[in-house]
Amino acid sequence: MSALFFIIRKSVKNSLKEIFKKPGKLTLYLFIIAMLIFVILVTFFNKAEYETHAHVFWFTGILFAFITIFLVIAVSKGFSSGDTIFEMNDVNLLFVSPVSSRKILMYGIIRMAKTAFLAGFFILFQSSLLANFGFGFSGVFLTFAGFILSVIILTIISLIIYSVTNGKEPRKRLVKIIAAAFFTPAVCFFIIKYFNTRDVLLALEMTIKSPFLIFIPVAGWTANAVSLFLSGDLLNGFIFFGLNLGLGAGMITYIILSNPDYYEDVLVATETNYEKKRALTESNIGAATVSARKVKVSKTGISGSGASSIFYKHIRESFRENRFGFLTLTSVLFIAGAAAVSFFIKDILTVMQVLMWTQIMLIGTGRGLKETYSHYIYMIPESSFKKIIWSNMEVIIKTFIESVLIFGISGILISANPVFIILCIITYTLFSFVLLGVNYLFMRFTGADLSRGVLLMIYFFAVILIMAPGITFALLAGFMIGEEAGLFTGLLILSAWELAAGLACFALSKGVLHNCDISALKQSK
Repeated sequence: MSALFFIIRKSVKNSLKEIFKKPGKLTLYLFIIAMLIFVILVTFFNKAEYETHAHVFWFTGILFAFITIFLVIAVSKGFSSGDTIFEMNDVNLLFVSPVSSRKILMYGIIRMAKTAFLAGFFILFQSSLLANFGFGFSGVFLTFAGFILSVIILTIISLIIYSVTNGKEPRKRLVKIIAAAFFTPAVCFFIIKYFNTRDVLLALEMTIKSPFLIFIPVAGWTANAVSLFLSGDLLNGFIFFGLNLGLGAGMITYIILSNPDYYEDVLVATETNYEKKRALTESNIGAATVSARKVKVSKTGISGSGASSIFYKHIRESFRENRFGFLTLTSVLFIAGAAAVSFFIKDILTVMQVLMWTQIMLIGTGRGLKETYSHYIYMIPESSFKKIIWSNMEVIIKTFIESVLIFGISGILISANPVFIILCIITYTLFSFVLLGVNYLFMRFTGADLSRGVLLMIYFFAVILIMAPGITFALLAGFMIGEEAGLFTGLLILSAWELAAGLACFALSKGVLHNCDISALKQSK
């Protein structure tokens, strides 16, 4: 066990040394800490300004929905390759060392806590959201702690599902039935209450407060535990918190007693993750994005000439992977979810803000940025600016189509002004244009992978800084003009700023294509 403590201690020590040896990275860390302190102070001094608060059960429902997303992802990973709790250096060194496999498993769980911390760090900056429910920074911290615990437990669940169902289709079907069975009573309860009351919000409130939702493992337990703690009911809060701990301890015990040689189970996910990273460093984008899904070759050939041919290539690839082209299952879920939330809260602007936060995390997953890992884009005799614009046109059009459906359906449901709907569509679409530009800026000047924890946080703050002037001018215009005209003017100003900022980011980052395979070279160092 001393060897594992040595690894942890050395890893922390080396990470700190690396930070202090690089002034740029140290400055960025200090900036993040300063921003966090600023958020805490603002929350503390502004807490008294909130005279009325939203009901706590709405917070419970929001947190439940948030953790449920991670629950679905964890179960899906369990059916494919399991989740990653180790790296290849652990496989090559720890797995062959004379250290108990049980102790190595505990070491992997400690590593998961670090991953969960980085994944949920953005929660620490959501004090303004929780202030609407009357919670201070203590509420933010408890939400953050609950999220970390949930992610750790869900990772273990993913590992167990893979261990139990790997290569056994009947077991996979059984796990799917069991997973659906936990949510079915809550869904049925909501439907029954809706038909009884004919009031969606009332039916939803009754469902959130019902045992059918709060007793759903992990998601329901965590959401209810955090809400109870924040409401002052410590005893019941500890009970639901203990249910999570008990589930986690039970699953770890199951792994230890039933399968002490779990190495084969975790090896698949570890090797898959490692091979994808290695493929990126070698510019083998095809291997890095390989999918087990069948590809339907309906048509061949691409249109366009020069840089525009990249755009038509992406369209062809989209329709080969999905018969609906730009609209994926994720898109449909976003559209349906946004429409439902808009109908409940009668506010499209809030929905747009939430979707923008989500965009920050997802915008880098498109095909455009991945083109820089292959040689084709470097060989086209066009300007770098045109090539990076055309290579991301698919993402922009996809976002535009989604926004038309999201805000169009939501606007119809709440009878919103058509001009307001159009401005929301433009603002949301151009925001994706800004995010793509910021991604290229990072790639141009750092060559870094934004999926890494601290860099993702830096990217997050960079987006805020770039958008700050546009948001400020939009708010000022809204306050000065007032009413509906002020809102329209504010969105128009924000859209103009997004367009200008996006073009500036793309112009400054065009040098990313000046040196062949610059992205791969940077990552392989």
